[in-house]
Amino acid sequence: MNPSDWGDLWRELASADLMASPEGEAGMVERWRRVARELDGGSRADPDHLLAFILGRLTPEMSVLDIGAGIGRWTVPIAKAVRQVTAVEPLTGMRQVLAERAAAHGLTALTIVDVPWMEAEVPPHDVVIAAHATYTTVELFNFACKMDAIARRSCYLALRVPAHDGVIGELSEYIHGRWHDSPNFIVGYNLLLSTGFYANVLMEPQSVRHWTDPTLDAAVARAKRHLHLTDEEQEAAVREILSQRLTLVDGVYRWPDGMRSGLIWWDKS
Repeated sequence: MNPSDWGDLWRELASADLMASPEGEAGMVERWRRVARELDGGSRADPDHLLAFILGRLTPEMSVLDIGAGIGRWTVPIAKAVRQVTAVEPLTGMRQVLAERAAAHGLTALTIVDVPWMEAEVPPHDVVIAAHATYTTVELFNFACKMDAIARRSCYLALRVPAHDGVIGELSEYIHGRWHDSPNFIVGYNLLLSTGFYANVLMEPQSVRHWTDPTLDAAVARAKRHLHLTDEEQEAAVREILSQRLTLVDGVYRWPDGMRSGLIWWDKS
């Protein structure tokens, strides 16, 4: 694919994400608070290799900009390691939970910005981070260029990595005629590489956290959400493919797909 093809594909996939029907914020705040309690209580104990890598490259005198900070999964530990953090988070509910966590952890050197990244006006920071914050951004190149312009030292961009043998890719190709179902690391990295970002890559280890569903119906519902599928006639084909590809393990349906992230990062020359 040439550079414009990667850009067009990202825009198409990001637009599809934008057109999806997201859950409203009403009722979500308590869910985010529950996740925050799990993070702070240590019950979500999976090691975060990408965050650990970034923390290992930070020093106490640095300032960090965290784009799409959410409830602060990365913001809180980073804020404990550096001089100043600015968190950009446009969703009201997530900002609320982030502010609650910051207060609970005694973080005073944290500034929260309440607009989307491409509208935000922020001063230069030593390090700029965007962890899974680009999926509804149709112009990834412009997003990364703004990161690069603000950063004095380094930029870090985390994206989800689809499984090469995943069922979602197979279903997407069958239904939409393209293997990629959403914006992801493969499309994003090739887009940036083709436009002059000769970045480094750090991939999470092989221990993928596979998706599981309690019933085949639940698996079909998951596939429909991922594929933005509303055509009931295609549901039968999805169900047939899932019944062949998913594995029943300990009473649940296990996907070959799972959760893995890749980190695209570069130092300022």
